Amino acid sequence: MTIKRRLFFSNIRMILILIGCLPVIVIINRFIMGGIFRAGGFADIETSRRMAWHLQSVSLVGFAVFFIIINYIFTNRVIKKITSPLEILNQGVKQIHKMDYTHRLEYTEDDEFYQVCETFNLMAEQLEAAAARREKDEKNRRELLIGISHDLRTPLTTISGYLEGLESGVACTPKMQETYFNTIKKNTARMKHIIEQLFLFSKLDMNEFSIFPQRFDIKRAVSHMIEELEEEYKMKGIKIKVMEGGENIFVNTDVNTDLEYFRRVVINILENSANYKKNETGCLEVSVSRDENFAKIKFADDGPGVDPASLPKLFDVFYRCDPSRHTSDHRSAGSGLGLPISSKIIELSGGTIHAENGNTGGLIVTISLPIVAEAA
Repeated sequence: MTIKRRLFFSNIRMILILIGCLPVIVIINRFIMGGIFRAGGFADIETSRRMAWHLQSVSLVGFAVFFIIINYIFTNRVIKKITSPLEILNQGVKQIHKMDYTHRLEYTEDDEFYQVCETFNLMAEQLEAAAARREKDEKNRRELLIGISHDLRTPLTTISGYLEGLESGVACTPKMQETYFNTIKKNTARMKHIIEQLFLFSKLDMNEFSIFPQRFDIKRAVSHMIEELEEEYKMKGIKIKVMEGGENIFVNTDVNTDLEYFRRVVINILENSANYKKNETGCLEVSVSRDENFAKIKFADDGPGVDPASLPKLFDVFYRCDPSRHTSDHRSAGSGLGLPISSKIIELSGGTIHAENGNTGGLIVTISLPIVAEAA
C-alpha cells in the first residue's frame, strides 16, 4: 500500500473513532447526570450541577487522552513506514559515499519508496560499471605508457649508439657510414610512427577527432588501396591476394566514411599481419562482400592466430598477443595502438570491427560498414 493511502486510511480511522466515541460520551454523561439527580446526594441542585459538569469535564479529558493515544499509535505506524525506507536509503548513500558501488538496497514494500530504491540500485549498477571502465582505462593507460616508453627506448638507444659510432670514427668507410645512416633513418622513422600513432589515439580517446565522410564504392576503394600497397608489403614479407567475390559487379557496395582514415585502418591491419607472421613470407587474403545492408571487408592471414581468450582484447589499448604470435625480432612488433585506433575510426564511421581465428589457422579481421541506400 502506498504512503498516501496509508495516511488517508489512518485519517479515516481517526474520524470513525471520533464519530463512534461521541455518542458513547453523551450517553455516559447523561447517565452520570441522571444518576446524580436521582440520587439526590447533594444539598442543592446547584451543587449537583457543578458536580455533574466536573464529571463531564473529566470524561471529556479522558476521551481526549484516549484519542491522543490512538492517534499516536496510528501515526507512529505510518511514520515507521516512512522512516524505515529512509534509513535504508541513508545507509545506501553512505555506502556509495565510501565508493562501495556493489551495495544494493533490499526493499519489497509496494509503495513510493520501492521505485526510489529501484532507481538507487540502477544508479549503483551504472556507477559500478563506470568504476570498472575507469579502472580498465587507467590500467590501459599505465600499460600504454610502459609500452610506449619501451618502444621508444629501443630505437632511441640504437640511434644513440650509431651516432656515437659515427662520432668516434668507428664507421670509417663510406659503406659503413651509409649503413649507420640508414639504421638511424629507419629507427627515426619508427619513432616518428609511434609518436604519430600515440597522438592520433589521444585525440580519439579525448573525442577531439573528427572524420569527414564521403560516399565511395568500398569494393573499388579496397582494390585500389591493395594495388598501391602490394609492393610495399611484399618487401615486408606479406603477399596480399584480393579475393574476387561471386557477387554481381553492379551490386551496391557504397559506404559513407572518411576515405583517408579508412586507408589508415587498412594499413594498420596489414601492419599487424606483417608484424606477427609465422613464416618468412606470409599470405593475406582480402575480400569485400555485401551482407544485407552492410559491406563486409575481410582480412584473413595465415599467421599463428590468437588464443580465443585473447580475441576480445585485441582492440584494447596497447594489448599485445601471446608470444606465439610475435616475431623473433621484437623490435618489428607494432606499437599496440594500430587495432585500437582502427576500432575507434570504424566506430565513428557507424560500423563494427571484430577478430576471429580462421578454421585452418590464422587471424581474420572483419569490418562491417553500413551500405548507403541508392537514390530512388
